[in-house]
Amino acid sequence: MSSTEEKFREDLTAHLLEVATGNGYLKGILLNTPDLDEAWQRYAPSFYPEAVREFNGYPEFCLACAGYLGMAVAHLWDKDWTKYRETPYSFFQGERGFDDMDDHITANILKEGKHCVAAMQSLSAATYHFLMKSGAEAGTAEAYRLFLISIEVLYKIGAAIELARLGYKFEKLG
Repeated sequence: MSSTEEKFREDLTAHLLEVATGNGYLKGILLNTPDLDEAWQRYAPSFYPEAVREFNGYPEFCLACAGYLGMAVAHLWDKDWTKYRETPYSFFQGERGFDDMDDHITANILKEGKHCVAAMQSLSAATYHFLMKSGAEAGTAEAYRLFLISIEVLYKIGAAIELARLGYKFEKLG
């Protein structure tokens, strides 16, 4: 990863933490867990092509779906990770696949919609605007890589928001 891409990741993460904290979803700290990161590595190869295919028509929706996926994975991690660790990507999709992933996750996995929808609407809009301000020319390899970074950051933010909603407390150690 180039230094420009790493800076974009760091700046986007800080910006989204600020937005999430300002909206009361987090307290300025992003939880990183090996289990949730490992799950992302498994799901990303299936998620990326769908998000890329739909991005031009529905950019904020595609970004939000990454956050919803993070929320769903965190929810299952809390519920019974031994049981759900190997859950296939298709489990997170609705009847229409990627197109109703948000509704499927909020209704059937999280069973809680208001909090999730409000969080993902504000964070996906913030991410999209941040991405557009990056200066990357649309359709370039750089724009593609920044989009993939944005998706991963939103997945991690979504996971942190769900864990906070479930009562986990994030504290800096040391």
